[in-house]
Amino acid sequence: MVLNNIFKSTSGKIFLGLIAYISLAVVIAVIMLSLQVHSSAWTSVDADRFHQMAKMIINGSEPYVSYIDPKPPLLFFTVALMDIISPAGSIDIPLMTILNIICAVLIWKIGWEDYGSFSGYTAGLLYLVSSIFTEGYFLFSEQFTVLFLLISLIFARKEQFVFAGLVLGVACGFKQYAILAIIPLLYLMWASNERRYHRLLVPVSLIVVGMFATLYWVYGSLTGDSAVYYTFIIAPVYNSGNVTTFSTYVPKSPIAYAANILFSVAMVIPTLLFAAASVVNKGLRFEKEKALGIMVMVLLSTLLIRQYLHYWILLMPFLALLACREFADSKK
Repeated sequence: MVLNNIFKSTSGKIFLGLIAYISLAVVIAVIMLSLQVHSSAWTSVDADRFHQMAKMIINGSEPYVSYIDPKPPLLFFTVALMDIISPAGSIDIPLMTILNIICAVLIWKIGWEDYGSFSGYTAGLLYLVSSIFTEGYFLFSEQFTVLFLLISLIFARKEQFVFAGLVLGVACGFKQYAILAIIPLLYLMWASNERRYHRLLVPVSLIVVGMFATLYWVYGSLTGDSAVYYTFIIAPVYNSGNVTTFSTYVPKSPIAYAANILFSVAMVIPTLLFAAASVVNKGLRFEKEKALGIMVMVLLSTLLIRQYLHYWILLMPFLALLACREFADSKK
């Protein structure tokens, strides 16, 4: 009787769902920790660079001058804070696990509102599982970005566009490509008959400009100029592969380019297939679904630029929501 009441009550569903999310994520984290110990070559390329930049910051050196990596500054200062709290790399996987659980819960919330509890829950579960194949719970900038993209989307869905803009600005502090999410958020503004687009655009701009202004103020113009250059302006050179200051990869031929795309698709094909099938079957029926579709399309474009597997994590929440709407409550 007690178990039956738990399964039927909303609070009971949330409690049991969280336990399942946490249990699954912890199991995955343990496996990834073991993999990291026994095969660190694959798991630490990006993370090593992040921690090296963090080391420069902690030691008082100038970021983007003493050491260079083409990512926005908020990422490096966040990793520096992680390394101050604990030895470099020791909390990477635990923290990424927590971030993934939070993201799964946010996906659950979005799906619950649109399609019902079970549909939202399975979307969050699918995200947790799919993320194994894309970022493996290792330290990448994309996990932070996904968290703030989801929060920004939730604010936009509630027509709280100022907060959506502020949070999107924070997302841009971890990954430049997050700015692409401004397109579906602007669509939500338009769909809700809100024409004061500055309510979204100004907060985004304030956060992004504020990050770089802080670097100018604290470190001086050399660091500020370098940060702007290596975050934004270097993109054409970086995408050509003609960079010697840090590692980069560009396919040498159209065949290699196509092979990279196909390999990355193969790793996420269940989520991609079911999301695509759902869109073909049902279409995008209302504004919030259309915003999900636009979010997928704009973030998918990043894979045309760089075919890194972990870029898929940016799309996973929105693909999972579209895929799992097939489990929607009958009244939805």
